[in-house]
Amino acid sequence: MDLDALRVELSERFPQWRREIAVLELRETPDAAPVGNDGRTVFYSERRLQYYTPEQRLFWFAQQLWHVRLAHAARGEGREELAWKRASDAVVNSLLYAEGFDLPADAPLLPAGETSSAEALYTLFLGREDDKKDEPEPEKKPKRKKTLKGRLADAEQGAREREIEDPGLAEAIAGLAELLEPSLQLDYDWFPGDTIRDGMLPDRFRPYPVPHAEILLDTSASVDAELLRAFVRGVKGLLRADAVIRVGCFDTQFYGFQEIRSEKDIDRLELRGAGGTSFEAAIHAFTGDAETRIIFTDGYAEMPEERCDAIWLVYSDMPVHPPGGRVIYVKKPEERETHEIDFLIT
Repeated sequence: MDLDALRVELSERFPQWRREIAVLELRETPDAAPVGNDGRTVFYSERRLQYYTPEQRLFWFAQQLWHVRLAHAARGEGREELAWKRASDAVVNSLLYAEGFDLPADAPLLPAGETSSAEALYTLFLGREDDKKDEPEPEKKPKRKKTLKGRLADAEQGAREREIEDPGLAEAIAGLAELLEPSLQLDYDWFPGDTIRDGMLPDRFRPYPVPHAEILLDTSASVDAELLRAFVRGVKGLLRADAVIRVGCFDTQFYGFQEIRSEKDIDRLELRGAGGTSFEAAIHAFTGDAETRIIFTDGYAEMPEERCDAIWLVYSDMPVHPPGGRVIYVKKPEERETHEIDFLIT
C-alpha cells in the first residue's frame, strides 16, 4: 500500500490537518479489522483492505483520522468497548458521509449520529443493552418458513425478484440454509428503520462484527455462466442484508475475490477461467475471515488431501469426499427423478 499517496489524498480532503496527517503513524497489523487506532497510531490490515474500492479504503483511514482528532480512544477509557465503538463510529461516519465519502456496506450510518455526541449515543446503546438484560425471556414462537422467492425479496428491498429456473439448484439452495453459519442467516424479525414499532421510530443498526461469506465458483468449461450467477443470486437471498459476500472464480488457478453487495454486482460478476479444475487452488483461496465457505462445482477433479471446512454444492451425481467438507448434490434437470436433495456429510 502506498502510504505517501494515502497521506496526500487525506491532506487534499482535510487541508486543515495537513501537519497532523504528515506525522500520523500508520502501522500494518494483520489482525486489524480492517482498521483501528489507540489514540496515536492507526493500525490497518492490508490483506483485509484489498476487498474494498480505493475510495472505501480512503474512507477507513479518514475514519481513524477523525477518531484520533476527536480523542475518541481517550474519551472511551473505562467504557464498554463495543458500545463505545458503535457510538463513536456513528458520529464519525455521519461526518464523513456529509463530506461526500463512499461508505462501505459494513460501516453503519445512523441518523442519530448527525446530531448526537458519542457520549450521548453510548448512553443510548448501553441503556438498550441493559433493558434487554432486565426484560424477561419472551416466549419463542416457531418462525414460519419462507419460500426462496421470499428470501430473495427480503435480502434486497426494492430489487427485482428473479426466481431460479433450475429446480434442482433452487432446492439445493433452500437446503443450504440449514448448513449456514447462524450469524449469516436472515433475521425474520428485522424491520426497516422507518417502521414505527411500539410507538417508537427505531434506528436501524448493523450488528458487530459484520459476518463474512466466501463463495468459490468452478469456472471450468463444463459449468454454465448463467447457472453460476443464479447460484450466487440464490445464496445472497439466504444471507442477511449486511453480510459481506465475496465471490471468486477458479479453474486450475484462483482469479481473486469480487465483493457482492447488490443485484447489479451479480450481473457484473466477472467469470474468469475455462480450463481444467484444481481444488487445491480453490481451498487455498479462502482468506480465513469467512464464517461460511462455499464451493460450487461439478466435482470432476481430484479431491484435495488437506482438510477444509467448506460446503460443497456439486452440480452432478459425481460422488465426492472432500476431507472436512459437507456436500450437497444438485442433480441436473434431466437427472432428477424426485424432489429430494441428497446430502452427504463427510
